[in-house]
Amino acid sequence: MERPEGSPAPPPLCRELWGPREAARYQGDPRGGLQRLVPPGACPHSGLRRAAARVLLPQGYPESVSPDYLQYQCWDALQALCSTLTGALATRAVLQAVGVGDSAATVTGATLTWVLRDGVGMVTRIAFAWLQGSRLDCEAKQWRLAADVLNDAALVLELLAPAWPRAGPALLTLAAAAKCIVGVAGGATRAALAVHQARRDNMADVAAKDSSQETLVNGAGLLLALLLLPLLEGRPWLTWGVVTLLLGTHLGANLGALRALRLPTLNRPRLRLALGGALRGGAGGGGATHPHPAGKGGVVVTVPGPEDVNPREPLLPGFGTRLSLHLGAPLHRLVNSEAEFKKALECGTEDYIIVLRPAQGWVGVGLRRGAPPDTPLRACAQALLLEELLGPDLPPGAPMGAALRPLQHRLRRCPPGTVPWGVVAESSRLWRTLGPAFLHGLAAAGWETQRHLLAPDEWQLDWAGPGGGASEEPRPSAPPQ
Repeated sequence: MERPEGSPAPPPLCRELWGPREAARYQGDPRGGLQRLVPPGACPHSGLRRAAARVLLPQGYPESVSPDYLQYQCWDALQALCSTLTGALATRAVLQAVGVGDSAATVTGATLTWVLRDGVGMVTRIAFAWLQGSRLDCEAKQWRLAADVLNDAALVLELLAPAWPRAGPALLTLAAAAKCIVGVAGGATRAALAVHQARRDNMADVAAKDSSQETLVNGAGLLLALLLLPLLEGRPWLTWGVVTLLLGTHLGANLGALRALRLPTLNRPRLRLALGGALRGGAGGGGATHPHPAGKGGVVVTVPGPEDVNPREPLLPGFGTRLSLHLGAPLHRLVNSEAEFKKALECGTEDYIIVLRPAQGWVGVGLRRGAPPDTPLRACAQALLLEELLGPDLPPGAPMGAALRPLQHRLRRCPPGTVPWGVVAESSRLWRTLGPAFLHGLAAAGWETQRHLLAPDEWQLDWAGPGGGASEEPRPSAPPQ
């Protein structure tokens, strides 16, 4: 029976969706079968696009990845293309440096140079993983950029090697060492970013598709290199001009990729910026803030969210810090006498103690064994609060300014070379109320407070006092963060 003209179409029996997008609708036909209808908004090439998505994108994209995934991957593809093209030019230079095309060169000499490069690279890889491996998760952005800068430096060394035959082996060895650091730092930070991008416990799928994208880009780069190398043969000035352009684009694309990330986990730079925005409001926040219901004690702390803080995170280690922070310090680093230890206990909390030495530019935090899992986050935030008080004056309209401005003035009047115990004690008293409210504000703004990247040291203290006492048998520790 035909539908009268102008009457509404009957609802479909079923709709077929690919992810969030409608691909087809099904209705019954007069013979009792199913009729598949393509809706007007569906792309006629949806089959081809679905095939490309299955090959290059994680299953369930875009719902299965973080919102910053596409922007980051586009920048990452551009930097990989530039690196591949520069690497092809550097490979030609390396072959020239080891004697390819030189009748005076010997196979033994080239072999020794190659073995020396590999040997130094192996030692460098192990040493770097030992010295910095624990910080690669906590400073993924910073080490991602450092790896790309080192990679560019290694390529420049390889390009310079043919011009200085006597120094060629040394330059190639230095380049190999730098590339090994790049391999460790780049691989580790790539894994850390995959954890952020994966939203359905699909980290392996995200990493595999990232590898497929990189392989496709590298293949395109090799094809372009086949066209580029003959054009640059015998033209050193043009070669260096192309290299400069590629390296500049490579670093610019890396900066764009890192600025596109919106990591919701707190490391020290992001916690410092979030705390500064909460203390100074518009003066230090630099972006929109997130109001929320009052926390403990009715105190409201408004905290900038990840989308506000991440673009301002410094990408060079150490920038934006006034104090060197040792989170999880041993007792011999914190105090020098029994009197100082008792003073630290009086001015601290039952879960941690803080010692501030402004003249030395140092603040240390001793974490108590068996303290609650959120202790490192609360302790680190209080230490960063003391660092913030050493900075510029809090503006008159700053949140919590009425309580913290007098404390800031007292801190500046402390005699040089002394520990401002009174300021530490007052900050601990205030933080008993402000700390839980600040953590509540972090969670409301979209930060992960159950998991952090603050890199506390392994030292823990067990002292006599409220909540327990020092004993021969250590108490069970809190679950690791």
